[in-house]
Amino acid sequence: MEQLFHAFGVDAKLIIIQIINFVALASILSYLLYKPVLKILSERENTIKQGLIDAESAAKAKENAEEEKREIVSAAHKEAGEVANRASSHAKENAAEIISEAEIKAAKTISVANEKAEALKQQAIKESEAEVAKMAVLATEKLLKKS
Repeated sequence: MEQLFHAFGVDAKLIIIQIINFVALASILSYLLYKPVLKILSERENTIKQGLIDAESAAKAKENAEEEKREIVSAAHKEAGEVANRASSHAKENAAEIISEAEIKAAKTISVANEKAEALKQQAIKESEAEVAKMAVLATEKLLKKS
C-alpha cells in the first residue's frame, strides 16, 4: 500500500499534517467566525420576530382605535341628533310663545287704537255739536237782525 501511495505521490506524514491543519483551521474559524455569525443571525432573527410581534400588536391597536373612533363618531352623531331635536322643540316652543305674545300685543294695540278712535270720535262729535250750536246761534242772530 505504501508503494501505491508513493506511486501517486501521497505522503502519509503530509496527509496527517494536513488533517491537523484542517482541524486547527476549522476550530479557529468556528471560534472566530462561525459562532459570531450565528450569534448575529440569531439576534437578527429575534429582532425580526419582535418586529413582527410589534407589527401585529400595532395592527390590533389600530383596529381597536378605528373601532373606538367609529363608536365615538356614532355617539357624536346620536348626540348631535338629540341636540338638534331639542333645539327644534325649543324653537317651536319659543315660536308659539312669541306668536301668543304678538297676538296679545296686537289685541292690546287694536284695543288702544279703538279706544283712541272712539275718544277722537266723541271729541269730533262734541266739537261738531259745538260748531253746529255756534252756527245755529249765528244763523238765529242773522235772522233776528234781518227781522
